[in-house]
Amino acid sequence: MIQKEKIQRGRIDDEFVRLSITGKIDDILLQKTPIDLMNIFSEIGNRQNFVLIEGAPDSGKSTLALHICQEWAKRKLFQEFDIAILVRLRDPLVREAITISDLLPCTNKVMANETETVIMSLYGKGILWVLDGWDELPSDLPRDSIINKLVRPDMSRESPLHESAVIVTSRPSSSAELHPLVSSRVEVLGFTPHKLEQYFTECLKGDSQAVQTLLERIRENPVVEGSCYLPLNASIVVNCFLSDNHSLPTSNHGIFTSVVQSSLKRYLQEKLGKTTPVGNITSPDSLPSEIRTQTVQMCQLAYHGIEKNKATFTDGDLAALCITKDISNVGLLQTVPSIISDGHLVYYCFLHLSIQELLAAIHISLMSPKQQISVFQKLFGNPRFSAVFQFYAGITKLSTSRPILSKLPRFLCPVPATVFDLIRKVVKTEKEKYGEKPLLLSLINCLYEAEDSRLCVFVANLLNHNLNLRYTTMNPIDCLSVGYFASVCSNTSNGFTLSLRSCSISEQGCKFLARGLSKCPNSNNDIPTAGIQIAEIIENTNSISELVLSNNAIGNSELSTLCEALSTNTSFKSLNLSNCSLSLDDHGAIPRLLNTNNTLESLNLSSNVVGNTELKNICEALSTDASLKSLDLGNCSLTISDDNGAALYQLLNTNNSLEYLFLSNNTVTSCHHIAAGLAVNKTLRTLNLISCELTDQSIEELSTGLINKIEALNIYGNASITEDGMKTLARHLTTHCSELTVLWIPDHLRSCIETVFRDTNKERKRNGLPEIVVW
Repeated sequence: MIQKEKIQRGRIDDEFVRLSITGKIDDILLQKTPIDLMNIFSEIGNRQNFVLIEGAPDSGKSTLALHICQEWAKRKLFQEFDIAILVRLRDPLVREAITISDLLPCTNKVMANETETVIMSLYGKGILWVLDGWDELPSDLPRDSIINKLVRPDMSRESPLHESAVIVTSRPSSSAELHPLVSSRVEVLGFTPHKLEQYFTECLKGDSQAVQTLLERIRENPVVEGSCYLPLNASIVVNCFLSDNHSLPTSNHGIFTSVVQSSLKRYLQEKLGKTTPVGNITSPDSLPSEIRTQTVQMCQLAYHGIEKNKATFTDGDLAALCITKDISNVGLLQTVPSIISDGHLVYYCFLHLSIQELLAAIHISLMSPKQQISVFQKLFGNPRFSAVFQFYAGITKLSTSRPILSKLPRFLCPVPATVFDLIRKVVKTEKEKYGEKPLLLSLINCLYEAEDSRLCVFVANLLNHNLNLRYTTMNPIDCLSVGYFASVCSNTSNGFTLSLRSCSISEQGCKFLARGLSKCPNSNNDIPTAGIQIAEIIENTNSISELVLSNNAIGNSELSTLCEALSTNTSFKSLNLSNCSLSLDDHGAIPRLLNTNNTLESLNLSSNVVGNTELKNICEALSTDASLKSLDLGNCSLTISDDNGAALYQLLNTNNSLEYLFLSNNTVTSCHHIAAGLAVNKTLRTLNLISCELTDQSIEELSTGLINKIEALNIYGNASITEDGMKTLARHLTTHCSELTVLWIPDHLRSCIETVFRDTNKERKRNGLPEIVVW
């Protein structure tokens, strides 16, 4: 996918963008279009022929980098280049490279030096550098490194390599410094649903029945369904399906635990000829003696990698930790030869990042409770803290006991002493943020892994029973965890608020949210296997009083089930569906809700397509409603005229509860019916008509109805109103609208505040009416 202009969070209308939004830290909120690999150099930017290939971990960036070089070697791709050079940035020798010759895979130094001379004489022209793994470079890379000369911001036209073409791969969360330099950004998406089915078909050798069984099992399992877009995870899942009698892991922790156990099992069978069961990798004492030491050492090495933020290890690293080299025999630690060795083989060890995080969590779980908390205190600012803590939650269920030390006053024990203190620190840190709250979301995921309702209630109390994750992008698995958390907490408290505004929640995310909510403490923690819709958000949580789903792609089908569930709920008071990709003209769900629900007080449908037919249906339903106080229909593609304005008159004439009506950013060609309704209405306090294309005639019509309870009127943004229109309104207000205290007028008529409304307020004062504050 070639990445284009930035998009507004939550307004994900393009199919390709929706496919690539997973909710994780590596999401790229840009408009995107498909691109053929052969065309990735066609974009021109700050520097020509510099392409950044981004993607989430395990999405296939390294595979693509190797594929590019292989296709060049086969004369099928990028034949405009004379040399293509693959540089794996995780290679320790690459990090030490000072000259071009240090990066070249030549058999001896003489050849490398001669090649460097040629490259330098051409200023790098005809050379394609493929630098794989920018996110795996250390932050303290030496300034004189040749890598800096290839891609760093100080690269200039005078550089001896400025004619080179460069491809760099990286995870998005580590590539921000490259964005000003590149001529184009490309994203590797991983598997779309169609490609995933195609991949499974190949793995299962065309057995269509087995493929459908696998897909059904995946759809039953939200964790697996939400992670299979990554090729590595898909390969793990299909391997489990084949080897474990069609069983699948049920958690993120379970997915990668199966990889470790499979590797250990294969080592026992193929290398040692043993059929001994592997046992539980989180408990070394249960492991066979043949693999016990290697597994413990692997966990130790993984923790060292997390602590030092590194994924590759040299013989020196192993020796420093007193770890034997034979740990690579079990298959998890890959021994990789460097491709830039000088005539002799040099190896380094690579441990996959997710496997490393799991093994590090196991290592931490084997420590004493006091050591565990001390370690997490130290790792708190580490970029991989969240992933390790989530694996740790799945392993320990966050069951660390609280020692006596933690009962001391805080000033005597300022460092977190238990997992409760660590959680308290996470919540306090995130509550103080206004925007995204990824660490809080990670904590909610941990609570789902732990499945401990007491911890959920503990966190809910810290949050004052208000989980606000607005602007925090959520993938389906996040939705599952949030749903579970809300379900537990709403069943143990009175009034739980869940705010998910601008979280880029997809339709699949809504279903996962419902599945999480259905995983109640009293249901043996079983997740329903099919047929769960967003309706469960309401049906299973009778204490949630407010739900904010604005700026998410809810869609019409989910709205129907949501409204059906709301119709019998007795606790809901506020529902915000602003900007949810709804098209409601004659849809009927909202009117049915208003006809049957007796507790809903606030409904926000702004920035959806409501249409005039649905407006009529809504107004008819509200004519007998006695609970709704606020209705927001702003920017809903409405046209209110003499022909179709009667619905609003009916609403204002018969409804006895509505206090706030927002009609901004619609087209109002006539205010006749609105004014007639206002004249007889007894409850409306605020009327918002911002940017409704009002004219002086509209103001004259509206004035006739301003005789009762209106306290605030907003006509800002109506450019067609003139000073004459303001004078008409002002004359009327001198003797009418006894409770009006606030008036917003268009910007271009600000002079009227002094020239017109000053005299109006004098007259109102003489008539015993309150002053109007004009903005």
